[in-house]
Amino acid sequence: MKQELELVLASEQGGAEVRATVLLVIDELVSNLLKYGFSIEPDQRSYLDIGFDEDWLEIQLKDNGHRFNPLIQPEPASLGQSISDRSVGGLGLYLVLKMMDETHYEWRESWNCLRLRKKLKKSLHDREN
Repeated sequence: MKQELELVLASEQGGAEVRATVLLVIDELVSNLLKYGFSIEPDQRSYLDIGFDEDWLEIQLKDNGHRFNPLIQPEPASLGQSISDRSVGGLGLYLVLKMMDETHYEWRESWNCLRLRKKLKKSLHDREN
């Protein structure tokens, strides 16, 4: 999946920074979903959509796992600590949300629906001119 995603992002001319951000964001979201979001029930599903328009890149992740709103989680307590004093883990979701320009979550018909948007530095239209 990662190789296919890299090809799609490269073809959209989002730039190296956007590609790196999107790959990191998706890796973190999917890792968290698999680690914390699902139990062992066979009917659990997740969907990942990535799209572009002229000015924005948009990621949508939907799952019917445990209800979880990532936008209302407290800021990690370890942010003010030095790296040597900080415990491993706990910053991934915080960093994901900080890297994106717009975030939206809703619980709809037993589904977690997360939409993240990243403003492209220059619109695709401006790059063609």
